[in-house]
Amino acid sequence: MTNINAGMMRNAIKSAIKNLDVNKEMVNSLNVFPVPDGDTGINMFLTIKSAGNYALAEETTHCGELSRALSKGALMGARGNSGVILSQILRGFYMGIQDFKELDVRAIKRGFESSKEIAYKAVMKPTEGTILSVVRYMAAFAVSNQSKYSDTIEYLEAIYAEGERALEKTPEMLPVLKEAGVVDSGGKGLLVLMRGAIDGLKGEEVQYTAEVVETKTQKVVFDENIKFGYCTEFIIHTDNTDQHDADTLKEELLKFGDSLVCVKVEDIIKVHVHTNHPGKALELALERGYLTGIKSDNMRLQNAEVRRAHEEEQQKKYESLKAQDAGPQKEYGFVAVASGDGIMSVFKDFEVDEIVSGGQTMNPSVEDLTKKIEKINAKTIFVLPNNSNIVLTAQKAAEVSDKNVIVIPTKTIPQGISAMINFDFDLDLDDAIETLNDAIKAVKSGSITYAVRDTTVSGKKINQGDYMGILESEIVSSSEDIYETVLETLKKGIDEDSSIVTLYAGQDVTEVQMEELIEKLENEFDDITIEGLMGNQQVYYYLISIE
Repeated sequence: MTNINAGMMRNAIKSAIKNLDVNKEMVNSLNVFPVPDGDTGINMFLTIKSAGNYALAEETTHCGELSRALSKGALMGARGNSGVILSQILRGFYMGIQDFKELDVRAIKRGFESSKEIAYKAVMKPTEGTILSVVRYMAAFAVSNQSKYSDTIEYLEAIYAEGERALEKTPEMLPVLKEAGVVDSGGKGLLVLMRGAIDGLKGEEVQYTAEVVETKTQKVVFDENIKFGYCTEFIIHTDNTDQHDADTLKEELLKFGDSLVCVKVEDIIKVHVHTNHPGKALELALERGYLTGIKSDNMRLQNAEVRRAHEEEQQKKYESLKAQDAGPQKEYGFVAVASGDGIMSVFKDFEVDEIVSGGQTMNPSVEDLTKKIEKINAKTIFVLPNNSNIVLTAQKAAEVSDKNVIVIPTKTIPQGISAMINFDFDLDLDDAIETLNDAIKAVKSGSITYAVRDTTVSGKKINQGDYMGILESEIVSSSEDIYETVLETLKKGIDEDSSIVTLYAGQDVTEVQMEELIEKLENEFDDITIEGLMGNQQVYYYLISIE
């Protein structure tokens, strides 16, 4: 088979979605963090499902046009880091084949080559041993071996086989995978999709069954230390309309910074970077044009401000703002991601305009976020992802929106609530951003959940069903008793600067149980104020805020 037409490509899309649908829980099981929130498989499935909805609704006989719709649908439906990276792989494939009505081996080679380039550019700090490594190996094979093939199916089967070999190497590239006894979950998800796509191209009706994988021990991966101290932002006004100029700037900034967002729209480049040398970043920017909107905040300085707790008055203000369908444009608006009606109510009390239902196991899509952003009539709209796996999705939503959207990288619900408690709507923009970023550094975040399987962390045995205490992404306690688990977690988190602990009880905890737990804890911590709220969130018995 020398050529693939649009009809065959549609079959490939349908079959790829079908295979991942059956195997999404298997992909989830490869996550190396041993709590019941592994969601790589579901995030990739929801992303490819959105992509398929867009593509299959496209009436075209041109493979390039079909791929464009697939790419757009993937971006709009991208959920979690794995979904966003998958969307960029599909975007790269589209960019490689966009001029081809039918696909031959030359087009396929270009598609894989471009996929690798775009996927790596999407991640500021690419980590080998992940889905990126799998797509890199496949792209390298496709480029080196194109001349050996004329049959597109044989060529794709060979590329797929190279992807499987790359996947088996991921534990050697990433030690945490080796210790866990698993391969990379994102890479596995990509190969599940590709297997289904090839079957669809062949016209085969496969009754897919879920693969079975085995895992050994688990290890937590975390890095919450502030390596680069200055949050630096600016806008470059340039006469250079070449996108390559922004790509070059990204490469230069990454030499001495991270957390980089660099977006070029016509003659403007918006930059956000964490660095220890803001002056160097500004010098690079000045080489390209004149600057506006300059700010550079010291993220290592924490501002412990007095809690603003006028809940009744704020609720009235919130209801008044919601009633103004088309009133005058206000200065600031907020979108927050939250799960549990109790936690949602807290955000509403602090004047968050729109709340997206989501969090662990329920990562919202780019489209979910942009719909909420578009509802807000404000000069500047802040997005609080409140989950480390939603930050990248939020940043993509900010890129898609025509509004001035700023993502505050809150990784936990306590960080998001702290940001709103400390925010002052009368501040100018620079001070507003500084206040939000300072607030998320002033709180420690913890959670109490349970182990979904037997595991070993840092030499400590954890049994399936044990309660686990997690503090700043590290498992710090485990026990068959929930009180002992909470107590040990707080002992690890509370220090001489701590004064307030807030517990947000999940949907499996009664108010009486929460009050009894707080009473016991108050006997242990005489000088700490301990508060409790019914958050009603899923997965976690308690979310913990330490301030």
